[in-house]
Amino acid sequence: MPRATWNGHLRLSLVSCPVYLSPATTETKRIRLNQINAETGNRLKQQLVDSETGKVVERHQVAKGYEHDRFQYVLISDEELRALQVESSKVINLTRFVDRDEVDPVYLDAPYYVYPDGALAVEAFRVIGQAMAAKGLAGLAKVTLASRERQVLLEPRGVGLLMTTLRSADEVRTAEFAVPDKDAIDPELLSIAETIIDRAKGQFDPADFRDTYQDALRELVEQKLKGIVTAPRPIAAPPKVIDLMDALRRSLVASGALPAAGKVKRAKAPDRKQPQLLMPVRGGSDATKKPAAAKPAPAAAPGARRRKTGS
Repeated sequence: MPRATWNGHLRLSLVSCPVYLSPATTETKRIRLNQINAETGNRLKQQLVDSETGKVVERHQVAKGYEHDRFQYVLISDEELRALQVESSKVINLTRFVDRDEVDPVYLDAPYYVYPDGALAVEAFRVIGQAMAAKGLAGLAKVTLASRERQVLLEPRGVGLLMTTLRSADEVRTAEFAVPDKDAIDPELLSIAETIIDRAKGQFDPADFRDTYQDALRELVEQKLKGIVTAPRPIAAPPKVIDLMDALRRSLVASGALPAAGKVKRAKAPDRKQPQLLMPVRGGSDATKKPAAAKPAPAAAPGARRRKTGS
C-alpha cells in the first residue's frame, strides 16, 4: 500500500467515498550534496538565531507569526493551525468537468495518485472514474495541502485516478514573445523543417530519458573516492547559423533524408524577361552553310544470306 500524504473523501454530488493521496513522483534516487566545512571536513548544521539578541533559539521555542505591521507580529500556534479547517481539508468535491485539452500545460504542477481507502469505497470510486472516462472529461476540484488550498484536476488513469495540482492564475506569467508572426516564411524553409521533424517522429517513452548530469556527478564522486583527478568536460557551443537553407539541408543529410554525396543547390528561377529558345541557332558564318549530306548506309557483307521466315 502506497504511503498516504492526505486522507479524506472524493465527492460527486451526493455520492462520496473515502480516498487517500500518494505522490506520483519521487526524487529519492537523486544524488544530494551536503554542506561541509572545507577545513575540518565536518557537516554544517543550521541554527535558528534571534535577530535582535543573537542567541540560538531551540526548536520548542519556535512559533509562527504574521507581520501585520513593521516588526509587529501576530503569533499563531500549531494547534490553532491544525484546528483551522475548510471543506477542502477533508473533501475533494468534483464541481465542474472540462475537456482535458482545455487545460494549458503551464498550469499543471504536482501529480498525485488517488486510491480508494478501503473495500467499501471501491465501487463508488470506480463508478466516478469510469463515468468520467466514458464522457472523455476531467474533473475540477479543490484540496488543501501543506496549509494551502489548491485547485486540482482529476482524470481517469486505468482503474484509478490521477490528480494534478494546478497553479493559480496569478502564479503564471504572460508570455512576452518578441518574435514577429506577420512576416511570411519561405515555404521551402518551412517544408524542409517539417521533413526533419517528421523524420524524428516517434513514441514517448519516459524510460528513454537519462539524466546525464546526475551520471556525471555520480562518476565524479566515484573517481574522487578512488583518488582520481578528473579533467573538465568542455562543451562546444553550437555554431552560428549564417545560411539557414544550408543548415536545414545539412540537417536533412544528417537525418538520412538526403544523400551525403554532392551539395544540393537551390534551383534558380527562370528569367521571365528572356524568352526560351526552342531550337539552337548557329552563329557566325556557320549559319549560311548547307547541312551536310546524309551518309549512305553500309553495304551488306559479301556472302551474307537472307534468312527465311516461317517453315
